[in-house]
Amino acid sequence: MKTPGMARQRLLLVEDDPGNRMTLSMLLEDEGFTVVTADSFACATQLLGDAPRYDAVLLDSRLGDGDGLSLIPLVRCRLPAAKLVLVTGWQEEAGRCERVDAVFQKGRHFDELLACLARLLPPRS
Repeated sequence: MKTPGMARQRLLLVEDDPGNRMTLSMLLEDEGFTVVTADSFACATQLLGDAPRYDAVLLDSRLGDGDGLSLIPLVRCRLPAAKLVLVTGWQEEAGRCERVDAVFQKGRHFDELLACLARLLPPRS
């Protein structure tokens, strides 16, 4: 099932859990997104420093080697037009994130993430 207008949207997925990263990446690619993954705070920092072009960043709030929330200013600086979705399993973090465009709670259905991305990203022709 392809999401209309979402094809060729380029996403950066920052997720340190290998299973979550692989599953989410595959599901998003099946929907027509181009997905680049970062498995750590350090990897995300490097990818964001390489003059990237991403339409959206899906950011895990807690990474094994750093606080994902600390990446928010870097994302906003390097990718001012990109949409930023905080992906978290921690309800209390949703309230302290003013500079994100959306919060997606881990464990929710994938279709809800697709609906969120459809609301945030302009359709591509």
